[in-house]
Amino acid sequence: MTSSIAHPLVPTLAPSLASLQPWVDAGVFGVAELHATEVITRSDPQASPLLHLGAALALWAPLHGHVCIDLGQASLITHAEVSNANDSHDTDDPDADDPDAETTAPSAFDTLVWPSTEQWTQALQASSVVRVVSAADPKPVLDKHPLVLNGLKLYTQRQWVDECIVATSLRVRCSGTSPAALSVSAQALLGRLLPATELNPTTHEHDPNTQHQAARMALSSTLGVIVGGPGTGKTHTIARLLAVMLDNAGDRGTPLRIALAAPTGKAATRLREAIIAASGATEGGRAILPTEIADQLTRLPTTTVHRLLGPRGPDSTRFVHDATNPLAHDVVVIDETSMVSLPLMARLLEAVRPDATLLLVGDPDQLESIEVGSVLANMVDAARLVESPLHQHVVRLNRPRRQQAGSPIAPLTDAIRDNKPNDVVALLRAGANDAATGLPLLTFVEHRDPSSATMLAAVRAVVFAPCAASLAAALDNRATDALHELTGVRVLCAHKRGPFGAETWNRTIEQWMLGHAASTRFYPGRALLITRNDPRTQLANGDTGVVVAQPDGIRAAFRIGDEVRLFAPSQLDSVETAFAMTIHKSQGSEYDTVVVVLPPETSPLIGRELLYTAVTRTTRRLIVVGTAEAVRKAVQTPGSRITGLTSALASANL
Repeated sequence: MTSSIAHPLVPTLAPSLASLQPWVDAGVFGVAELHATEVITRSDPQASPLLHLGAALALWAPLHGHVCIDLGQASLITHAEVSNANDSHDTDDPDADDPDAETTAPSAFDTLVWPSTEQWTQALQASSVVRVVSAADPKPVLDKHPLVLNGLKLYTQRQWVDECIVATSLRVRCSGTSPAALSVSAQALLGRLLPATELNPTTHEHDPNTQHQAARMALSSTLGVIVGGPGTGKTHTIARLLAVMLDNAGDRGTPLRIALAAPTGKAATRLREAIIAASGATEGGRAILPTEIADQLTRLPTTTVHRLLGPRGPDSTRFVHDATNPLAHDVVVIDETSMVSLPLMARLLEAVRPDATLLLVGDPDQLESIEVGSVLANMVDAARLVESPLHQHVVRLNRPRRQQAGSPIAPLTDAIRDNKPNDVVALLRAGANDAATGLPLLTFVEHRDPSSATMLAAVRAVVFAPCAASLAAALDNRATDALHELTGVRVLCAHKRGPFGAETWNRTIEQWMLGHAASTRFYPGRALLITRNDPRTQLANGDTGVVVAQPDGIRAAFRIGDEVRLFAPSQLDSVETAFAMTIHKSQGSEYDTVVVVLPPETSPLIGRELLYTAVTRTTRRLIVVGTAEAVRKAVQTPGSRITGLTSALASANL
């Protein structure tokens, strides 16, 4: 039996917002949306219930990752999010991930009466607090209208301005050209490092080299977007492209200032490691890059996008570097761009000099930013259209290069991305072993019960050894070894809590390692995950570490750049256990072995991007535990962020 209940944190509604009570009872709106709705609509003496509903939804949308609300899809969008509420990985309810738990929201939601889009748009167009537009603003317009209506899309002014900044800035960059033509030496180096054609191992014919095409595109413009799945050579291309740029700058006698950044500290560290590895590559026993160029590349620091821009405070959304104080760099490279939110992309584009080259790198098929928008995916979608200014500025790398020949991961990710659920299940069930060692590379453990002996045994078989080795190193005060062992494996979950969640699996792995439940928060061998940027310690959201025992007490070890730094537990404010983690928090990371724990197909959190992101975190071995029904449901459920950026970038003119 179910009954409607009010949102647990919602106070009594203001009399003017009484019409929103049914949406409050259905669990749609919380305190933040209701308070802001009252503030922004009170200046309209003729404010109607339709304006109140639209304003509340426009404010609700960014809280759920959407840039705006589409009035024509409002019912479907909010229903999906309300269904997600009991399964949210951020909820404090320990039973929230239980797919069999009773939920009251759907019955209350089904009683909601939604207005027709014609009535709704007429009411919004008549309001003094709504600005009506037909296209993106070429320049930001900050006026007395807190809401902006574009067709059926209703924005808060803040989100609208950020979307316009991103759309306009990218379009302007598409028309910008690189001022420096390549010298003869740099041309030769480009031809050697990234030749125009390459041998196809399947057909044994020479095909056009998309890495060369990407480099040519980036060298001729102030905007280059290089996308592709894992192991397709994105960082390899960037490293060799930067080598050509450095060689060209050296020939001209002009220094080249390069910035390398990523959304998280972990992703920034991986970027640096990849650049260093590419710089030291050899062929036939000889270094591929000139020594001086390789040295310059290995000395380039990497940082987070926030640190690059210079936040004005720990939680500030404004930065030291902006349009009035741009970055000094001539080339700015952003890796893992799929994780960059719309507001952060707007601040970045404002801060990069108009004549500087901006290179955006990432995988558009991964999960979007955990915050607002899906900028990289929007850019790639728009670039498919010939009339879009981005059409010549996005290059997709398709050929897998990192994983060994015969690896089952590449065809699996292709089938997920291409929406082929039966192929995905077939590949998982077929499994695969390493040709040289006979060890399994791909395993599917089909089971619906996460606490079953079969599932627990399968996970323990791959998790226990590296975790135990890390524990032994931690007890022996070998921090570097302890950190290294933990990079070997990770359990990834869609949920944070509940039987399929990361917290449950962390407790299980702790029990395996220690032989008992953890009796203290900071024990030797505990894997750590930083969940918030901390300027005091220089630890960033996404950094991973391990607790080690030292003669003078317990310390937390983290690798920052090229060194391992130790911190007292009291210095760590926001930290979680990380033997298992949510798939969202694994973005920007890679592990030798990945265990993916799928919830039932009824989970609202399951989706294509989630499964794709989880699968692509492995560099060698993958174990998927769950059901075939859950796999099929995930593949067939693409994400849907509401945004107007694709259309703003798709047309020839604004």
